[in-house]
Amino acid sequence: MLILRIRQAETALKDGRLDAAYELAGADDLRSHRRGQELIGRLARALVERGREHLLAERWSEALADCHKAGQLAGNLDAVADLKAAITAAVEERQRQDRGRANALAHVRQCLDDGQLSMGEGLLQDFGSEATRAGVFQKELAARRVSAETALSRVRAAMEASDWDTAMDALKGAEHAHAANHELPELRCRLASAVAARVREAVDQGRLDLAGPLLDKLTGLTGPTSEVTALAGLLDHCREAMRLIEQGWLRQADEVLRRVCTLAPGAQWARSAQQAVSQAATGVEQVRGGPLGLVGVHTRPTAAGERPRMPQPVGEVTRIVPNVEPANGGERLPSRFMLQVDGVGSYLVLRDPAVTVGPVSSSARPDVGLLAEAGLPIARIERHEDDYFLAADRAVAVNDTATTRRLLAHGDRIALSPRCRMRFELPSAASTSAVLNLSGSRLPQRDARRVILMDRSLVIGPGSSSHVRADGLAEPVVLHVRDGRLCCQTKEPVLVGDRPSSGGTGFPLGVNVRVGSVSFVVTKA
Repeated sequence: MLILRIRQAETALKDGRLDAAYELAGADDLRSHRRGQELIGRLARALVERGREHLLAERWSEALADCHKAGQLAGNLDAVADLKAAITAAVEERQRQDRGRANALAHVRQCLDDGQLSMGEGLLQDFGSEATRAGVFQKELAARRVSAETALSRVRAAMEASDWDTAMDALKGAEHAHAANHELPELRCRLASAVAARVREAVDQGRLDLAGPLLDKLTGLTGPTSEVTALAGLLDHCREAMRLIEQGWLRQADEVLRRVCTLAPGAQWARSAQQAVSQAATGVEQVRGGPLGLVGVHTRPTAAGERPRMPQPVGEVTRIVPNVEPANGGERLPSRFMLQVDGVGSYLVLRDPAVTVGPVSSSARPDVGLLAEAGLPIARIERHEDDYFLAADRAVAVNDTATTRRLLAHGDRIALSPRCRMRFELPSAASTSAVLNLSGSRLPQRDARRVILMDRSLVIGPGSSSHVRADGLAEPVVLHVRDGRLCCQTKEPVLVGDRPSSGGTGFPLGVNVRVGSVSFVVTKA
Protein backbone atom coordinates (compact mmCIF):
# COMPACT_ATOMS: atom_id res chain seq x y z
CA MET A 1 0.00 0.00 0.00
CA LEU A 2 2.87 2.41 0.79
CA ILE A 3 4.56 1.79 -2.57
CA LEU A 4 1.22 2.25 -4.28
CA ARG A 5 0.65 5.63 -2.61
CA ILE A 6 4.20 6.69 -3.49
CA ARG A 7 3.59 5.78 -7.14
CA GLN A 8 0.26 7.64 -7.11
CA ALA A 9 1.95 10.73 -5.62
CA GLU A 10 4.77 10.54 -8.18
CA THR A 11 2.25 10.31 -11.00
CA ALA A 12 0.30 13.30 -9.63
CA LEU A 13 3.53 15.30 -9.33
CA LYS A 14 4.54 14.39 -12.89
CA ASP A 15 1.12 15.47 -14.18
CA GLY A 16 1.38 18.79 -12.30
CA ARG A 17 -1.37 17.91 -9.83
CA LEU A 18 0.59 19.28 -6.86
CA ASP A 19 -2.32 19.52 -4.46
CA ALA A 20 -3.25 15.86 -5.01
CA ALA A 21 0.40 14.86 -4.61
CA TYR A 22 0.57 16.86 -1.38
CA GLU A 23 -2.44 15.02 0.06
CA LEU A 24 -0.83 11.63 -0.72
CA ALA A 25 2.64 12.63 0.54
CA GLY A 26 1.49 13.95 3.86
CA ALA A 27 1.40 10.59 5.65
CA ASP A 28 4.13 9.91 8.23
CA ASP A 29 4.96 6.41 6.89
CA LEU A 30 5.82 7.86 3.49
CA ARG A 31 8.53 10.06 5.05
CA SER A 32 10.28 7.00 6.48
CA HIS A 33 10.78 5.49 3.00
CA ARG A 34 13.81 6.58 0.94
CA ARG A 35 11.74 6.87 -2.23
CA GLY A 36 9.12 8.84 -0.31
CA GLN A 37 11.74 11.27 0.97
CA GLU A 38 12.93 11.92 -2.58
CA LEU A 39 9.31 12.50 -3.61
CA ILE A 40 8.79 14.98 -0.78
CA GLY A 41 11.89 16.96 -1.84
CA ARG A 42 10.76 17.18 -5.48
CA LEU A 43 7.20 18.09 -4.43
CA ALA A 44 8.41 20.83 -2.02
CA ARG A 45 10.53 22.39 -4.78
CA ALA A 46 7.58 22.24 -7.16
CA LEU A 47 5.34 23.94 -4.61
CA VAL A 48 7.93 26.69 -4.07
CA GLU A 49 8.19 27.22 -7.81
CA ARG A 50 4.41 27.43 -8.17
CA GLY A 51 4.32 29.80 -5.20
CA ARG A 52 6.74 32.11 -7.03
CA GLU A 53 4.45 32.08 -10.06
CA HIS A 54 1.50 33.03 -7.84
CA LEU A 55 3.65 35.80 -6.32
CA LEU A 56 4.51 37.25 -9.73
CA ALA A 57 0.81 37.19 -10.62
CA GLU A 58 -0.02 38.94 -7.30
CA ARG A 59 -2.12 36.00 -6.11
CA TRP A 60 -1.05 36.43 -2.51
CA SER A 61 -3.29 33.86 -0.82
CA GLU A 62 -2.37 31.09 -3.29
CA ALA A 63 1.33 31.91 -2.93
CA LEU A 64 1.09 31.74 0.86
CA ALA A 65 -0.78 28.43 0.66
CA ASP A 66 1.95 26.85 -1.50
CA CYS A 67 4.63 28.27 0.82
CA HIS A 68 2.87 26.75 3.81
CA LYS A 69 2.53 23.34 2.11
CA ALA A 70 6.21 23.31 1.12
CA GLY A 71 7.14 24.15 4.70
CA GLN A 72 4.93 21.37 6.04
CA LEU A 73 6.60 18.85 3.76
CA ALA A 74 10.26 19.87 3.81
CA GLY A 75 10.59 22.10 6.85
CA ASN A 76 12.09 25.61 6.91
CA LEU A 77 14.25 25.35 3.80
CA ASP A 78 16.03 28.43 2.48
CA ALA A 79 13.85 28.45 -0.60
CA VAL A 80 10.69 28.31 1.54
CA ALA A 81 11.94 31.08 3.85
CA ASP A 82 12.89 33.25 0.87
CA LEU A 83 9.48 32.76 -0.70
CA LYS A 84 7.70 33.63 2.55
CA ALA A 85 9.78 36.80 2.97
CA ALA A 86 9.11 37.82 -0.64
CA ILE A 87 5.35 37.30 -0.21
CA THR A 88 5.33 39.30 3.04
CA ALA A 89 7.26 42.17 1.43
CA ALA A 90 4.96 42.17 -1.62
CA VAL A 91 1.83 42.23 0.54
CA GLU A 92 3.18 45.07 2.68
CA GLU A 93 4.13 47.03 -0.45
CA ARG A 94 0.65 46.56 -1.90
CA GLN A 95 -0.91 47.69 1.38
CA ARG A 96 1.33 50.75 1.37
CA GLN A 97 0.31 51.52 -2.20
CA ASP A 98 -3.36 51.03 -1.33
CA ARG A 99 -3.01 53.42 1.60
CA GLY A 100 -1.28 55.92 -0.66
CA ARG A 101 -4.04 55.66 -3.25
CA ALA A 102 -6.71 55.98 -0.54
CA ASN A 103 -4.98 59.10 0.82
CA ALA A 104 -4.68 60.51 -2.68
CA LEU A 105 -8.37 59.90 -3.33
CA ALA A 106 -9.19 61.55 0.00
CA HIS A 107 -7.05 64.51 -1.07
CA VAL A 108 -8.93 64.63 -4.36
CA ARG A 109 -12.22 64.62 -2.46
CA GLN A 110 -11.00 67.49 -0.27
CA CYS A 111 -9.93 69.44 -3.36
CA LEU A 112 -13.36 68.96 -4.95
CA ASP A 113 -15.13 69.98 -1.73
CA ASP A 114 -12.93 73.09 -1.53
CA GLY A 115 -13.54 73.95 -5.19
CA GLN A 116 -9.88 73.34 -6.15
CA LEU A 117 -10.79 71.57 -9.39
CA SER A 118 -7.48 72.00 -11.23
CA MET A 119 -5.54 70.61 -8.29
CA GLY A 120 -7.93 67.67 -8.03
CA GLU A 121 -7.62 67.06 -11.76
CA GLY A 122 -3.82 67.01 -11.48
CA LEU A 123 -3.99 64.47 -8.66
CA LEU A 124 -6.27 62.22 -10.71
CA GLN A 125 -3.75 62.16 -13.55
CA ASP A 126 -1.25 60.48 -11.22
CA PHE A 127 -3.45 57.40 -10.93
CA GLY A 128 -2.55 56.09 -14.40
CA SER A 129 -3.95 52.58 -14.69
CA GLU A 130 -5.96 53.18 -11.55
CA ALA A 131 -7.99 55.89 -13.31
CA THR A 132 -10.99 53.59 -13.44
CA ARG A 133 -11.15 53.66 -9.63
CA ALA A 134 -11.24 57.45 -9.78
CA GLY A 135 -13.88 57.58 -12.50
CA VAL A 136 -16.52 58.88 -10.12
CA PHE A 137 -14.28 61.82 -9.25
CA GLN A 138 -13.65 62.53 -12.93
CA LYS A 139 -17.40 62.70 -13.53
CA GLU A 140 -17.96 64.90 -10.49
CA LEU A 141 -15.09 67.18 -11.52
CA ALA A 142 -16.59 67.66 -14.98
CA ALA A 143 -20.03 68.29 -13.46
CA ARG A 144 -18.59 70.90 -11.09
CA ARG A 145 -16.89 72.72 -13.95
CA VAL A 146 -20.18 72.86 -15.83
CA SER A 147 -21.96 74.01 -12.67
CA ALA A 148 -19.35 76.72 -12.05
CA GLU A 149 -19.58 78.03 -15.62
CA THR A 150 -23.38 78.05 -15.40
CA ALA A 151 -23.24 79.95 -12.09
CA LEU A 152 -20.77 82.49 -13.51
CA SER A 153 -23.07 83.07 -16.46
CA ARG A 154 -25.92 83.69 -14.00
CA VAL A 155 -23.75 86.16 -12.09
CA ARG A 156 -22.97 88.16 -15.23
CA ALA A 157 -26.61 88.16 -16.36
CA ALA A 158 -27.85 89.20 -12.92
CA MET A 159 -25.29 92.01 -12.70
CA GLU A 160 -26.36 93.34 -16.08
CA ALA A 161 -29.96 93.29 -14.83
CA SER A 162 -28.92 94.90 -11.48
CA ASP A 163 -30.40 91.88 -9.68
CA TRP A 164 -27.87 91.95 -6.85
CA ASP A 165 -29.47 89.27 -4.67
CA THR A 166 -29.43 86.74 -7.51
CA ALA A 167 -25.89 87.75 -8.48
CA MET A 168 -24.54 87.20 -4.96
CA ASP A 169 -26.32 83.85 -4.60
CA ALA A 170 -24.98 82.70 -7.96
CA LEU A 171 -21.46 83.83 -7.07
CA LYS A 172 -21.57 81.75 -3.89
CA GLY A 173 -22.63 78.77 -6.00
CA ALA A 174 -19.72 79.35 -8.38
CA GLU A 175 -17.28 79.57 -5.47
CA HIS A 176 -18.61 76.33 -4.00
CA ALA A 177 -18.26 74.53 -7.33
CA HIS A 178 -14.86 75.97 -8.36
CA ALA A 179 -13.30 78.25 -5.76
CA ALA A 180 -10.02 78.49 -7.70
CA ASN A 181 -11.61 79.74 -10.93
CA HIS A 182 -9.44 82.59 -12.24
CA GLU A 183 -12.50 84.73 -13.06
CA LEU A 184 -13.85 84.74 -9.52
CA PRO A 185 -11.59 87.40 -7.88
CA GLU A 186 -12.26 90.03 -10.53
CA LEU A 187 -15.98 89.19 -10.67
CA ARG A 188 -16.28 89.23 -6.87
CA CYS A 189 -14.55 92.62 -6.73
CA ARG A 190 -16.86 94.09 -9.38
CA LEU A 191 -19.95 92.69 -7.69
CA ALA A 192 -18.87 93.88 -4.23
CA SER A 193 -18.24 97.40 -5.55
CA ALA A 194 -21.59 97.46 -7.33
CA VAL A 195 -23.52 96.16 -4.29
CA ALA A 196 -21.74 98.61 -1.96
CA ALA A 197 -22.67 101.44 -4.31
CA ARG A 198 -26.27 100.20 -4.32
CA VAL A 199 -26.32 100.08 -0.50
CA ARG A 200 -25.02 103.64 -0.31
CA GLU A 201 -27.56 104.70 -2.93
CA ALA A 202 -30.35 103.08 -0.90
CA VAL A 203 -29.16 104.98 2.19
CA ASP A 204 -29.13 108.25 0.26
CA GLN A 205 -32.67 107.53 -0.95
CA GLY A 206 -33.83 106.73 2.57
CA ARG A 207 -34.50 103.05 1.77
CA LEU A 208 -32.82 101.70 4.89
CA ASP A 209 -35.14 98.68 4.74
CA LEU A 210 -33.40 97.65 1.51
CA ALA A 211 -29.89 98.68 2.52
CA GLY A 212 -29.75 96.46 5.64
CA PRO A 213 -30.50 93.03 4.05
CA LEU A 214 -28.35 93.85 1.03
CA LEU A 215 -25.42 94.75 3.29
CA ASP A 216 -25.87 91.52 5.26
CA LYS A 217 -25.52 89.50 2.06
CA LEU A 218 -22.52 91.56 1.00
CA THR A 219 -20.87 90.86 4.36
CA GLY A 220 -21.36 87.13 3.86
CA LEU A 221 -19.78 87.42 0.41
CA THR A 222 -16.71 89.56 1.14
CA GLY A 223 -16.32 89.46 4.91
CA PRO A 224 -15.70 92.58 7.04
CA THR A 225 -13.82 94.70 4.49
CA SER A 226 -13.19 98.40 5.20
CA GLU A 227 -16.03 99.46 2.90
CA VAL A 228 -18.46 96.95 4.38
CA THR A 229 -17.46 97.96 7.91
CA ALA A 230 -18.03 101.65 7.08
CA LEU A 231 -21.49 100.94 5.67
CA ALA A 232 -22.36 98.73 8.65
CA GLY A 233 -21.30 101.54 10.99
CA LEU A 234 -23.49 103.99 9.07
CA LEU A 235 -26.56 101.74 9.40
CA ASP A 236 -25.77 101.18 13.08
CA HIS A 237 -25.81 104.94 13.58
CA CYS A 238 -29.21 105.12 11.89
CA ARG A 239 -30.61 102.39 14.16
CA GLU A 240 -29.09 104.05 17.22
CA ALA A 241 -30.64 107.39 16.29
CA MET A 242 -34.09 105.85 15.93
CA ARG A 243 -33.76 104.01 19.23
CA LEU A 244 -32.77 107.21 21.03
CA ILE A 245 -35.70 109.04 19.47
CA GLU A 246 -38.15 106.32 20.56
CA GLN A 247 -36.79 106.49 24.12
CA GLY A 248 -36.89 110.29 24.19
CA TRP A 249 -33.15 111.05 24.22
CA LEU A 250 -33.49 113.80 21.64
CA ARG A 251 -30.25 115.69 22.20
CA GLN A 252 -28.26 112.46 21.95
CA ALA A 253 -30.22 111.48 18.85
CA ASP A 254 -29.32 114.88 17.37
CA GLU A 255 -25.62 114.12 17.86
CA VAL A 256 -25.91 110.70 16.22
CA LEU A 257 -27.84 112.13 13.27
CA ARG A 258 -25.15 114.74 12.75
CA ARG A 259 -22.66 111.88 12.38
CA VAL A 260 -25.02 110.21 9.89
CA CYS A 261 -25.04 113.43 7.86
CA THR A 262 -21.24 113.42 7.86
CA LEU A 263 -21.00 109.78 6.82
CA ALA A 264 -23.75 110.07 4.17
CA PRO A 265 -23.58 113.62 2.76
CA GLY A 266 -25.98 112.69 -0.05
CA ALA A 267 -28.78 111.62 2.33
CA GLN A 268 -31.07 114.67 2.39
CA TRP A 269 -33.53 112.84 4.63
CA ALA A 270 -30.84 112.59 7.33
CA ARG A 271 -30.31 116.36 7.31
CA SER A 272 -34.08 116.92 7.53
CA ALA A 273 -34.39 114.40 10.37
CA GLN A 274 -31.47 115.98 12.25
CA GLN A 275 -32.99 119.43 11.97
CA ALA A 276 -36.40 118.15 13.11
CA VAL A 277 -34.92 116.33 16.11
CA SER A 278 -32.82 119.37 17.01
CA GLN A 279 -35.87 121.65 16.88
CA ALA A 280 -37.88 119.14 18.97
CA ALA A 281 -35.12 118.97 21.59
CA THR A 282 -34.88 122.78 21.68
CA GLY A 283 -38.67 123.08 22.01
CA VAL A 284 -38.80 120.61 24.89
CA GLU A 285 -35.97 122.41 26.66
CA GLN A 286 -37.77 125.74 26.24
CA VAL A 287 -40.95 124.28 27.68
CA ARG A 288 -39.10 122.80 30.62
CA GLY A 289 -37.25 126.08 31.18
CA GLY A 290 -40.56 128.00 31.33
CA PRO A 291 -43.39 128.03 33.87
CA LEU A 292 -44.11 124.32 33.41
CA GLY A 293 -40.62 123.58 34.64
CA LEU A 294 -41.55 125.13 37.96
CA VAL A 295 -44.34 122.66 38.60
CA GLY A 296 -41.97 120.09 39.99
CA VAL A 297 -40.70 122.54 42.68
CA HIS A 298 -43.94 122.27 44.67
CA THR A 299 -44.04 118.60 45.46
CA ARG A 300 -47.17 116.90 46.67
CA PRO A 301 -47.23 115.39 50.15
CA THR A 302 -45.77 111.89 50.18
CA ALA A 303 -46.88 108.84 52.07
CA ALA A 304 -44.73 107.40 54.81
CA GLY A 305 -41.64 105.78 53.35
CA GLU A 306 -42.30 107.13 49.84
CA ARG A 307 -39.44 109.00 48.22
CA PRO A 308 -40.47 112.48 46.92
CA ARG A 309 -40.02 113.14 43.20
CA MET A 310 -37.53 115.95 42.58
CA PRO A 311 -37.66 118.34 39.63
CA GLN A 312 -35.22 117.61 36.81
CA PRO A 313 -32.44 120.22 36.44
CA VAL A 314 -32.62 122.33 33.31
CA GLY A 315 -29.12 121.30 32.21
CA GLU A 316 -29.91 117.58 32.21
CA VAL A 317 -30.21 115.75 28.89
CA THR A 318 -33.62 116.28 27.33
CA ARG A 319 -35.99 113.30 27.47
CA ILE A 320 -39.61 112.85 26.61
CA VAL A 321 -40.40 109.44 28.13
CA PRO A 322 -39.58 109.29 31.87
CA ASN A 323 -38.00 106.34 33.65
CA VAL A 324 -36.59 104.69 30.51
CA GLU A 325 -33.25 102.99 31.06
CA PRO A 326 -30.37 104.20 28.88
CA ALA A 327 -28.95 101.88 26.23
CA ASN A 328 -26.06 100.60 28.29
CA GLY A 329 -27.75 97.27 29.11
CA GLY A 330 -26.15 97.08 32.56
CA GLU A 331 -22.52 96.36 33.31
CA ARG A 332 -19.92 96.04 30.58
CA LEU A 333 -19.20 92.66 28.99
CA PRO A 334 -16.09 90.99 30.50
CA SER A 335 -13.31 89.62 28.32
CA ARG A 336 -14.38 86.07 29.25
CA PHE A 337 -17.90 84.89 30.00
CA MET A 338 -20.14 81.83 29.91
CA LEU A 339 -22.90 81.56 27.31
CA GLN A 340 -25.53 79.04 28.46
CA VAL A 341 -28.08 78.16 25.77
CA ASP A 342 -31.09 76.16 26.98
CA GLY A 343 -31.35 72.78 25.30
CA VAL A 344 -27.99 73.23 23.56
CA GLY A 345 -25.21 73.55 26.13
CA SER A 346 -22.71 75.89 27.74
CA TYR A 347 -19.83 77.67 26.02
CA LEU A 348 -16.79 79.46 27.40
CA VAL A 349 -16.35 82.63 25.35
CA LEU A 350 -13.02 84.48 25.23
CA ARG A 351 -12.72 87.87 23.53
CA ASP A 352 -8.96 88.45 23.75
CA PRO A 353 -7.04 88.09 20.46
CA ALA A 354 -4.56 85.70 22.09
CA VAL A 355 -5.43 82.88 24.51
CA THR A 356 -3.44 80.07 26.09
CA VAL A 357 -4.65 76.47 26.41
CA GLY A 358 -3.15 73.93 28.80
CA PRO A 359 -3.64 71.91 31.99
CA VAL A 360 -5.42 73.78 34.76
CA SER A 361 -2.76 72.58 37.21
CA SER A 362 0.02 74.38 35.32
CA SER A 363 1.88 77.14 37.15
CA ALA A 364 1.44 79.41 34.11
CA ARG A 365 -2.38 79.53 34.65
CA PRO A 366 -3.64 79.20 31.04
CA ASP A 367 -6.72 81.10 29.87
CA VAL A 368 -8.39 77.80 28.96
CA GLY A 369 -7.53 75.45 31.82
CA LEU A 370 -8.18 71.79 31.00
CA LEU A 371 -8.61 68.92 33.41
CA ALA A 372 -5.65 67.04 31.94
CA GLU A 373 -2.41 65.51 33.17
CA ALA A 374 0.11 67.98 34.56
CA GLY A 375 3.26 68.73 32.60
CA LEU A 376 1.59 69.03 29.19
CA PRO A 377 2.77 71.85 26.91
CA ILE A 378 0.82 75.10 26.85
CA ALA A 379 -0.44 76.17 23.43
CA ARG A 380 -1.06 79.81 22.53
CA ILE A 381 -3.66 80.60 19.86
CA GLU A 382 -3.33 84.10 18.40
CA ARG A 383 -5.69 85.92 16.04
CA HIS A 384 -4.07 88.25 13.51
CA GLU A 385 -6.72 89.94 11.37
CA ASP A 386 -8.54 86.96 9.74
CA ASP A 387 -5.92 84.30 10.55
CA TYR A 388 -5.24 82.16 13.61
CA PHE A 389 -1.77 80.94 14.57
CA LEU A 390 -0.78 78.29 17.10
CA ALA A 391 2.47 78.62 19.07
CA ALA A 392 3.67 76.31 21.84
CA ASP A 393 6.58 76.22 24.26
CA ARG A 394 7.05 72.55 23.36
CA ALA A 395 5.99 70.47 20.38
CA VAL A 396 2.28 69.69 20.07
CA ALA A 397 0.57 67.64 17.36
CA VAL A 398 -1.47 69.35 14.66
CA ASN A 399 -3.08 66.81 12.34
CA ASP A 400 -0.72 64.18 13.83
CA THR A 401 2.39 66.24 12.92
CA ALA A 402 4.58 67.66 15.69
CA THR A 403 5.05 71.43 15.54
CA THR A 404 5.67 74.49 17.71
CA ARG A 405 4.07 77.04 15.34
CA ARG A 406 1.34 76.57 12.76
CA LEU A 407 -1.18 78.58 10.76
CA LEU A 408 -4.50 77.00 11.72
CA ALA A 409 -7.23 76.09 9.26
CA HIS A 410 -10.81 74.93 9.69
CA GLY A 411 -10.90 71.32 10.86
CA ASP A 412 -7.33 71.14 12.21
CA ARG A 413 -6.86 68.56 15.00
CA ILE A 414 -4.72 69.80 17.91
CA ALA A 415 -3.37 67.36 20.49
CA LEU A 416 -1.42 68.37 23.60
CA SER A 417 -1.19 64.64 24.33
CA PRO A 418 -2.86 61.48 22.97
CA ARG A 419 -5.68 61.97 25.50
CA CYS A 420 -5.92 65.78 25.44
CA ARG A 421 -7.27 66.72 22.02
CA MET A 422 -9.35 69.47 20.45
CA ARG A 423 -10.62 70.44 17.01
CA PHE A 424 -10.22 73.98 15.63
CA GLU A 425 -13.18 75.22 13.58
CA LEU A 426 -14.15 78.39 11.70
CA PRO A 427 -17.81 77.52 11.09
CA SER A 428 -19.09 80.83 9.68
CA ALA A 429 -17.70 82.47 6.56
CA ALA A 430 -19.15 85.80 7.71
CA SER A 431 -17.35 85.79 11.09
CA THR A 432 -13.73 85.37 12.13
CA SER A 433 -14.70 83.92 15.50
CA ALA A 434 -13.40 80.37 16.03
CA VAL A 435 -14.53 77.35 18.06
CA LEU A 436 -12.45 74.79 19.98
CA ASN A 437 -14.26 71.46 20.35
CA LEU A 438 -12.68 69.53 23.22
CA SER A 439 -12.31 65.74 23.26
CA GLY A 440 -10.43 63.56 25.70
CA SER A 441 -10.32 66.48 28.15
CA ARG A 442 -12.76 68.99 29.56
CA LEU A 443 -13.04 72.31 31.32
CA PRO A 444 -13.51 72.60 35.08
CA GLN A 445 -17.08 73.65 34.26
CA ARG A 446 -18.45 70.13 33.76
CA ASP A 447 -21.17 71.12 31.31
CA ALA A 448 -18.91 73.16 28.99
CA ARG A 449 -17.16 71.21 26.22
CA ARG A 450 -16.63 74.02 23.71
CA VAL A 451 -14.68 77.26 23.71
CA ILE A 452 -15.51 80.20 21.41
CA LEU A 453 -12.70 82.58 20.47
CA MET A 454 -14.89 85.60 19.75
CA ASP A 455 -13.70 88.34 17.42
CA ARG A 456 -16.45 90.77 16.44
CA SER A 457 -19.46 88.48 16.50
CA LEU A 458 -20.71 84.93 16.97
CA VAL A 459 -23.68 83.18 15.41
CA ILE A 460 -26.40 81.16 17.13
CA GLY A 461 -28.48 79.40 14.53
CA PRO A 462 -29.41 76.24 12.63
CA GLY A 463 -26.87 74.17 10.76
CA SER A 464 -23.13 73.60 11.00
CA SER A 465 -22.27 77.14 9.89
CA SER A 466 -23.12 78.51 13.36
CA HIS A 467 -20.79 78.84 16.35
CA VAL A 468 -23.65 77.66 18.56
CA ARG A 469 -25.88 75.22 16.72
CA ALA A 470 -29.54 75.71 17.61
CA ASP A 471 -31.73 73.97 15.04
CA GLY A 472 -34.87 75.29 16.71
CA LEU A 473 -34.21 78.73 15.26
CA ALA A 474 -35.62 79.60 11.85
CA GLU A 475 -33.15 82.47 11.36
CA PRO A 476 -29.64 82.91 12.79
CA VAL A 477 -29.01 85.24 15.74
CA VAL A 478 -25.80 87.29 15.53
CA LEU A 479 -24.33 88.37 18.89
CA HIS A 480 -21.88 91.26 18.67
CA VAL A 481 -20.25 93.73 21.02
CA ARG A 482 -21.22 97.41 20.82
CA ASP A 483 -19.89 100.03 23.22
CA GLY A 484 -18.58 97.23 25.44
CA ARG A 485 -21.94 95.47 25.72
CA LEU A 486 -23.36 92.35 24.11
CA CYS A 487 -26.11 93.04 21.58
CA CYS A 488 -27.88 90.90 19.01
CA GLN A 489 -29.06 91.24 15.44
CA THR A 490 -32.02 89.07 14.51
CA LYS A 491 -35.39 89.02 12.77
CA GLU A 492 -36.90 87.09 15.69
CA PRO A 493 -38.68 88.81 18.63
CA VAL A 494 -36.39 89.44 21.61
CA LEU A 495 -37.35 89.30 25.30
CA VAL A 496 -34.88 90.37 27.99
CA GLY A 497 -36.30 89.01 31.22
CA ASP A 498 -39.99 89.51 30.52
CA ARG A 499 -39.64 92.81 28.64
CA PRO A 500 -39.50 93.21 24.85
CA SER A 501 -36.23 94.55 23.48
CA SER A 502 -34.84 95.55 20.11
CA GLY A 503 -31.72 93.49 20.78
CA GLY A 504 -29.47 96.47 20.12
CA THR A 505 -29.46 97.92 23.63
CA GLY A 506 -27.15 95.39 25.27
CA PHE A 507 -28.01 92.49 27.58
CA PRO A 508 -27.35 92.66 31.31
CA LEU A 509 -25.42 89.74 32.79
CA GLY A 510 -27.36 86.98 34.51
CA VAL A 511 -30.72 87.82 32.90
CA ASN A 512 -32.51 85.29 30.69
CA VAL A 513 -32.74 86.39 27.05
CA ARG A 514 -35.22 84.73 24.70
CA VAL A 515 -34.87 85.08 20.95
CA GLY A 516 -37.63 83.26 19.10
CA SER A 517 -37.70 79.68 20.39
CA VAL A 518 -34.23 79.78 22.00
CA SER A 519 -33.26 81.28 25.35
CA PHE A 520 -29.82 81.94 26.78
CA VAL A 521 -28.08 83.71 29.63
CA VAL A 522 -24.65 85.35 29.84
CA THR A 523 -22.70 85.09 33.11
CA LYS A 524 -19.18 85.81 34.25
CA ALA A 525 -16.76 82.90 33.80
